[in-house]
Amino acid sequence: MVACVHVARILPGKREEFARQLKQGFEAGREALKALGFRRVVSFVSDEVTKDGDGLLVTVYEADDPSVVERFYQLDWVIQGEKRNHGVLVTPHDHDAVPRNVAFVDIDLRS
Repeated sequence: MVACVHVARILPGKREEFARQLKQGFEAGREALKALGFRRVVSFVSDEVTKDGDGLLVTVYEADDPSVVERFYQLDWVIQGEKRNHGVLVTPHDHDAVPRNVAFVDIDLRS
């Protein structure tokens, strides 16, 4: 299994709206995400960077292979959602690096 991370800078005053929309979207698409091959999706907001906005949205995608994340960002409904959010809720960015943003440390301490 692999974990890929996506980071986006949230625009000022948009934190609550963006978090709500993202949560609703992931929850509504739960079965579709599962069918794509995702094992887990975790999103949170980091207040570490608030100078130019409302923090950073950090999403960690867990899947068997990074290609699952790559295919996700090529889906039309995902592309359309990103177009709606960029410049309105988050600063514009691309997603080309997300499948390559693989953890360099992954220690399972459960065993």
